[in-house]
Amino acid sequence: MNKALSLASIAVRPVFRSLQRSGRLLFSPKYLLFTNTGLSVSVSIGGDLIQQNYQRIQNDPDKFWDIKRTGKMAASGLAFGPLVHYWYFYLDKWFPARTLGSLFKKIALDQLCFSPICVTVFLLTIGIIEQQGLELLKEEFMDTGVLMFLTDIVFWSPALAINFYFMPAKYRVLFDNMISLVVDTIFSYLRFDHSKARRDHTSNPKDKTMENDASILPERKLNIVGQSGDHPT
Repeated sequence: MNKALSLASIAVRPVFRSLQRSGRLLFSPKYLLFTNTGLSVSVSIGGDLIQQNYQRIQNDPDKFWDIKRTGKMAASGLAFGPLVHYWYFYLDKWFPARTLGSLFKKIALDQLCFSPICVTVFLLTIGIIEQQGLELLKEEFMDTGVLMFLTDIVFWSPALAINFYFMPAKYRVLFDNMISLVVDTIFSYLRFDHSKARRDHTSNPKDKTMENDASILPERKLNIVGQSGDHPT
């Protein structure tokens, strides 16, 4: 038994060493931007797949995977990757000290300045892909954008405290993407499922009102005919 474990350890050891070398290379300054961008795209795709699968199980078991929707989420992740990479770089440059004062400033800047930028980039990226008009984009910002900003505050405030105070600088985007998997799942729901339900809700009452008006018109005509004393022959 011990001999078998020893042989397995010898066989696995080169694999672990290779993984360690690859990890050091991917998170080195030379490749960190590409690594962070790739992680951002992967997490955006993963969040959307989780959300689509959840909606399929809950609402429509026969619904197929919407690959175009996942592509839109991937595009938003591609836009986020460099943005988050350089944002963390400059935050560490502006506030290098690991103190409670620096921590508070980083979180305040991130939530009050960077979070609205991220929500804007997310909605604009998908809006451009879908060729949305200005009025529809305004509606998205007023409704979906506000909910996304509140989601950011709830999830990112405690996460950023951990990230800025405990995580080494080169692993911060990695930790960020772990939290982003949860947030992107919610963003996918808000942008595609909640937003669609809101548009359907606002458009259906008008259609019903038009149908009701159309059904009332013949009755009104009959009443007018009856009141005038004229009867059809």
